[in-house]
Amino acid sequence: MNSMLKKYLPYAAIIFVIYIFVPFIFYIPALNRFSAVAYYFIFLVTQVVLSAIYCSKHGLDFLFALIAPIIFIPSMLIHNGGFARIENILLVVIYLVAGIFGLFLGDLAFGEERRKREKKEQEAAEEVLLQAKRRDEEERERMTAQSAARQRNERARRSNPRAQAPQPRRAAQDNDDDFDYDKYTADMDKDLEDRVNRLLDDE
Repeated sequence: MNSMLKKYLPYAAIIFVIYIFVPFIFYIPALNRFSAVAYYFIFLVTQVVLSAIYCSKHGLDFLFALIAPIIFIPSMLIHNGGFARIENILLVVIYLVAGIFGLFLGDLAFGEERRKREKKEQEAAEEVLLQAKRRDEEERERMTAQSAARQRNERARRSNPRAQAPQPRRAAQDNDDDFDYDKYTADMDKDLEDRVNRLLDDE
C-alpha cells in the first residue's frame, strides 16, 4: 500500500495543483469566457500525458486513471457549479476515459523499453540470489567439512587413550625447583671478594 502511494503521489500532486489552481486564472475578466480551455484542453492533456508517463515507468495500472476524476470533483465544486451541471458529470467520465487512453498510449510507446528494463532488473536480481545461494552452499560445505574433521579427531583421541594421558613430569620438575638463586649468586660474589682481598694482602 505504501509503495502504491509513493508511486501515485508525485502525479497526484501535479494533477491536484493543475485542477484546483489553474481555473483561478480564468477568473480574470479578460479570460473569463475562455474557462472551457481549462476543462476541455488543459485538464484533458494533463490526464493523458501523466497517464502515459506513469505507464512508461510502472506499467498498466487502471487505478491510476481514477486519480484525475476524483481530484476533479472538488475542483468542479469550487469553480464550475458542482453536480448541478450535467457537463461536470460528463467531464468526470471524459477524464476517466482519457486516463485509460493515456495508459494504453504509454504502454504502446514505451512498453517494450520498460519490459526490457524490467527483464534486465529481474535477471540481475536472479543473479544476486544465485550468488547468495552459492555462497550459502559453500559455507554449508565448509561447516560440514569442519564438523567431520572434528569428529575424526575426537574418534582418534578416543581410540588412542595414551595420547590423552597427562604428562606430570614437567609439572613435578617445576614444583621441585625451589633452588635459591639469590643466595647462590651472593655466595659467589662473597667468594670472589675474598679471593681479591687475599691477593691484595699477598702483595
